[in-house]
Amino acid sequence: MATNPLPPLPAGRYTVLSAANAGAGYSVLPRFLCQEYLDSGRLALLRDPQEPPLNLFLVRRPGADSNPDVLRVRDRLRQVARTW
Repeated sequence: MATNPLPPLPAGRYTVLSAANAGAGYSVLPRFLCQEYLDSGRLALLRDPQEPPLNLFLVRRPGADSNPDVLRVRDRLRQVARTW
């Protein structure tokens, strides 16, 4: 197991990562936190901007598009992200 050279994150981010991985919807997370999930296909990157804001990425669990509430959150995040 590789060690993470970065300082520990607040537990809240891990909770959000767990919720997204469980299919609860979309999240904006630092890539280093969710890279393992992206690599394994457990989460999917929705947008990969050339210059990401603050090193955050919008991810979701594959198949989450069947939930209309999740789609509304995704659409709103995409809309406001244009102004970041």
